[in-house]
Amino acid sequence: MTPLPVVANVSRIVTKAVDRLTGDRSEVPLLVALATSYALNRFSIKAKIIYGKTAYLERLENDSLQWAGCWGESFSFWVVSQYGELIDLNASVSFKKRDPLNSIKSIQSPPLLWCAKVPTLYRYQAEGDAIVDELGQKDFDLWTKIKLELDEKCTPTKLTESEEFPNEPIFGPNQKCLDDSKNSFKDYDRVVAVFGIPEVPF
Repeated sequence: MTPLPVVANVSRIVTKAVDRLTGDRSEVPLLVALATSYALNRFSIKAKIIYGKTAYLERLENDSLQWAGCWGESFSFWVVSQYGELIDLNASVSFKKRDPLNSIKSIQSPPLLWCAKVPTLYRYQAEGDAIVDELGQKDFDLWTKIKLELDEKCTPTKLTESEEFPNEPIFGPNQKCLDDSKNSFKDYDRVVAVFGIPEVPF
């Protein structure tokens, strides 16, 4: 599996850089996947970008649960490492994408995901490898800035044994969830335990 210091470095640098440069990474899953794959390659870890259907079990403000994500005519992007780990650094912020068909607001999504065995809080259905030939000018300019930051900060010389993870819940390669400073996953997991997992949309 990917060494934990690398997981910490890549997940922290990618999420912070893309959030800062775009304002909200939930709107740019392809850029997040590109950054994740590129950063892993900086550590000589092969990774490919996948596109397909995604669903995340979201907690609503009334403490009920619903599936949200991309299916039907929509699709999203994630990364698979050479170790078979599915990496989705957008999962935890999917609730920020407003659903105009639902009057009840989503307030929480499942954690960042970086593991080979995907928990039941997520659903992924791959449709193929994503081949990115070119980006629009706006995305290209953003990607250029993101790459510069990854070149500087995602390198073996920057790793330490006490590497800092992003302050978001994350399922790591060992399938254990590392919670954030607010114990957000503990609250989310409590709601899932009470209401159970609803029928999957695909």
